[in-house]
Amino acid sequence: MSEFIPKKVFGKIMHVTDQPLKRPGGKSLVFFMGAGFCPFCAAERWAIAEALKNFGSWEGLVEDKSAGQDEKYLNVPTLNFARAKFASEHIEFVGKETADRNFEPLQELDEKDYEILDTFNPDQIIPFLLVDGQFMQVGAGYSPKLIEGMDHAKVRSELENLKSEAGKALREEIDNITALVCKSIGGKSPACESQKIKDLVAKI
Repeated sequence: MSEFIPKKVFGKIMHVTDQPLKRPGGKSLVFFMGAGFCPFCAAERWAIAEALKNFGSWEGLVEDKSAGQDEKYLNVPTLNFARAKFASEHIEFVGKETADRNFEPLQELDEKDYEILDTFNPDQIIPFLLVDGQFMQVGAGYSPKLIEGMDHAKVRSELENLKSEAGKALREEIDNITALVCKSIGGKSPACESQKIKDLVAKI
């Protein structure tokens, strides 16, 4: 990375460099690393999956839960990125799940993954989100406690409930990630046209 003083954008998201990390074809890279047992990863996946729906489509995104033991929050409903595919004109998504909910190894990291981690997250803390090589977040943007014990249908209904504390926290994280992606792709998506997202982009 070039000489750059990281600065907080919003939530736990940091602006860490001005060097975009583009993929072949000029797409912006969104990279996520988590593990099935991790409740904070479980929470963050909802926001990532919902935010990226604004820019493309998912295939093979299956429902899952975090570990049922040995973690601070248990059986947090989530989605699994291990076999999921994301298609987008503007975004390349790479999601790596290093273990399943039973703490068994799942996906191995490749050379490109390690290059990213060596640069941005050498301690390999999870969950880890990197948008375009410029913005990163270590940890979840909201507490898994807010959705612990819910089933997947309940989480989705909370998303639509404007009075829900869990829904509010999740919507804020979705908007934050959406704004980062809009910034990285220069606003080339209808999702970037809403005033709420424009206001967030202006703060970055």
